[in-house]
Amino acid sequence: MVIANRITITTAPEDAKTLRALLNELTAYAATLKGCHKFELYQLEEARERFLIIEIWKSGKAHRKYLEDETVKALREKIAPLIENEEKTALKLTQCLTKQRYWTDE
Repeated sequence: MVIANRITITTAPEDAKTLRALLNELTAYAATLKGCHKFELYQLEEARERFLIIEIWKSGKAHRKYLEDETVKALREKIAPLIENEEKTALKLTQCLTKQRYWTDE
């Protein structure tokens, strides 16, 4: 079963630049992990202290491995103090409907 989440993170305006750098590091690393179909980071233009992450994983097992990864844990420890609010929404997806797939089911 595909695991997909939409995560919205808010930080203090003075911490936005630092958080952005750490989230970019997390995003780049997560995208290299087996089972990661998509891991994208966005910063809201009208509220630069708000970030949006879209993550899609091949399976619950792949997502759990990501959460248990030592590099991910270390980055999340650095990120946690900068977060004022975090909202996570599980997305219920059927299948990838685009003709060109960005991942394989290996």
